[in-house]
Amino acid sequence: MAAAGGLAAVQPAAPIGRSWSIEDVVARNDAAVRELLQSQITDPSSPWRGSVPDQFGLHSAHSAAGVAETMSASLVHPQSRFRGDPTLLERIRMAAGFLERAQSARGYIDLLTTNFDSPPDTGFVVHNVATAAIVARIHGAPEVTAALQPFLVKAGAGLAVGGVHTPNHRWVISSALAQINELFPDARLVRRIDEWLAEGIDIDTDGQFTERSTLTYNVVTDRALLVMATKLRRPELVDPVRRNLRALAYLLHADGEVVTEISRRQDQYTRGTISGYWFPLTWLAVTDGDPLFSTMAAEASEGVRLSTLLEYQELSKALLRPVRCQTTTKRPFQKSALRVSVVVRSAQP
Repeated sequence: MAAAGGLAAVQPAAPIGRSWSIEDVVARNDAAVRELLQSQITDPSSPWRGSVPDQFGLHSAHSAAGVAETMSASLVHPQSRFRGDPTLLERIRMAAGFLERAQSARGYIDLLTTNFDSPPDTGFVVHNVATAAIVARIHGAPEVTAALQPFLVKAGAGLAVGGVHTPNHRWVISSALAQINELFPDARLVRRIDEWLAEGIDIDTDGQFTERSTLTYNVVTDRALLVMATKLRRPELVDPVRRNLRALAYLLHADGEVVTEISRRQDQYTRGTISGYWFPLTWLAVTDGDPLFSTMAAEASEGVRLSTLLEYQELSKALLRPVRCQTTTKRPFQKSALRVSVVVRSAQP
């Protein structure tokens, strides 16, 4: 993988099967549903009804959004043990009720540890809630979409005027607005997206966004731009994603660990893999037919989510055969550099 950036010219072999099985993905989501059924607050007298407490005993809108997304996926997937289960619909409605109670008058939610009445944190929550709503609409569960509509419409009105804290938040909010607009069209939402896009995408000649956050906010930005590209039918927004993912290929150690020394955010000097990039890598592997992205998508397969597969059904297509490579030399990464240099000796499918 450290030499992946040198593989783009390799001719792909025939398509092969996926690096994950749908049975495993469904089973993992169903296991998460079982845990949520045990931990979600259901007491009608509790102000936290519909949420799930975190490790500190806090009840956030983020937890209720996770309930909605995870349970909606199992509710509609034909291979799920919870397919059509009325209990899940009841629990999703509980989560929707908590989300509405957690909203301020302006439509925002709080990130309880630091940001209050926060548009960008509302955007992050909308990503999960809108995913649940569109998955339900696509797969024949309109009751779920209806239950989540009040929260999403109110959030959209707030996000159409709210501000941001950091560079990636512009794209978090814009992609959330694109998701809401897909469900409940509103010209105000698209106008706000256009205002943010008018600032230009903050990507440099090395394929790095301003924050250079290889484990966290590059992932967030790639996802956000791809969501906007697909839902607004603006293919030009895919190009920065493509450039950033090609840069990522030069920022992987031999064992697949991501280089984080260049980050300007809290993931600097932390350790992790490319699993968070599974969605954009797989989308580009399928649409571009690129063996490099197929290779990287296979390495990122731990990041596959059932709800994403249900929303973007093209992701279930077979990928091109991942390429393999052998390297002879490589230079250790230097903090002042943006690439790991390698020499590719040979590459074989």
